Order: sequence, then C-alpha cells, then structure tokens
Amino acid sequence: MNMFTNEQIEKYKIDKLDGVYSHGAYIHMKGYDYVYRKFSYKDLELILFSLGSYNILRNAVFLTVDSAYVINDDIKLIEEYIYTPESKGIISDIKYVKIIDTNYKPILINKIKDIFNIGDIVSIEIYDKLYPDQDIYSDLFKVLFYELQPHYKIYIPSSKNKIVLSPINTAKVHTTQLYAQFYSIHLNSILSIGNDDNDVELLSSTGFSVAVKNSTARALQVARCVSTKTNNENAVANIIYRALSGRRA
Repeated sequence: MNMFTNEQIEKYKIDKLDGVYSHGAYIHMKGYDYVYRKFSYKDLELILFSLGSYNILRNAVFLTVDSAYVINDDIKLIEEYIYTPESKGIISDIKYVKIIDTNYKPILINKIKDIFNIGDIVSIEIYDKLYPDQDIYSDLFKVLFYELQPHYKIYIPSSKNKIVLSPINTAKVHTTQLYAQFYSIHLNSILSIGNDDNDVELLSSTGFSVAVKNSTARALQVARCVSTKTNNENAVANIIYRALSGRRA
C-alpha cells in the first residue's frame, strides 16, 4: 500500500481489494491472506546447510510477506545497530544491508535457529556481497547455483549480484491462476504488471499486461503495453490507479 497516496486508498478502497501480493507469495481474498509460496522446514535445513558449508550465511536475506531478515552474529554490529528498549531488540533500519524494496522491514537476527520461528519464508536472496567490508563470493553462480538448482526455482536478476530462491512450481502465474479459478475469472480479463525476466511468464499469460518503463528487454517484448513511468516514479501505483479510475468512471 506504500505506493499509493492516502487519497487514492480512501477513494478507491484499494486496501480492501482482493489480489496477489508480495511477489506472488500470497493471495488476499475476502479479508483473508492465504500464503501460497513458502519454504518447508526441510527446505530451510538444506539451504542453511549449504550456506553454512560455504560460510556465507551473512550473504542471505530471508523474506517473509512484509519483512526481510538477515543473520549476523557479530557482537559489535549487534551492539551498534540494536536500538532503544522500545524496539524490543528488533532493528527497524539496517543501513549496511542492501534491502532495495522499501516495502520490507529489515530485521537482524543473531541466532540461526530463529530462522525457523519468523513465520512463512516466501523467498530467499543470496548475494555475492551483502556488506561493504565483505569479499565477493565468486562461487555464487559457479558452485552454489548448480548445487541448489535441482531443488528450487532460482532466478538471477539483471544486476547479476544475487540469486533468488523460491519453492519449486510456485511461479507468479500459478498464484494468479488460483485466484482466477476461485472467482471464475478468465486470465484474459486479468491485468498483470511487471518489470523483470521473472515476470515474463505472467505478462504473457494475462489478457492485459503492462511493463514499466525501465523493464528488461524480455519483459518489454511480451507485455501488451509499456508504461511511460519507471518503478521509481510509482509506475505500478499509477497503472492500477488509472485502471480503477477508468473502471469506476
């Protein structure tokens, strides 16, 4: 909801709309959130074992629906970044971690076992370098990628500085298909918006699709329309707002 103004939310009741959210991880229908994409206990054990084997636990970001968790047991960092008692020991701003999506709340944990207690993990990002003082982990794409590839869906963004893990067979379009079946809506009546290569399948499957201005070449090629605005110019909010305005005019 952060991409919309208060006026837009209030006028069009955007916060009440059903839809697919958080990178296709959950469906919001009739006031309830249904988590569709999440890692199992065994998934997490295997991923943590691999990260620990290569000593790159600090390179990983564990994403839930609304938060981004990083593991770091460096006492100096913990003492420096834990805030006042009112924060209950949870960090609300980790400046040395590259959490690009500001819709996520960054949280630091210092015990590996706590990963199993943070709720449904919907995506895991593993960076070649996450902290300024780190050496680049050069085997990210040559070794770890191929080790994990048989077990998970792996996406490499255009920046090529990380791999993004998702549970297998849980693409965004699958969640959209579930939503369409629930409401008996044909995919040709659904609007999808994307900007990257992992959006290509979704953009090519729905009847209405828009790629934002700064999208990858593949996303621009398959989308039926292209926005004149970039993500940094609130392209997604403007597309949805214009669609709602036209529908309710």
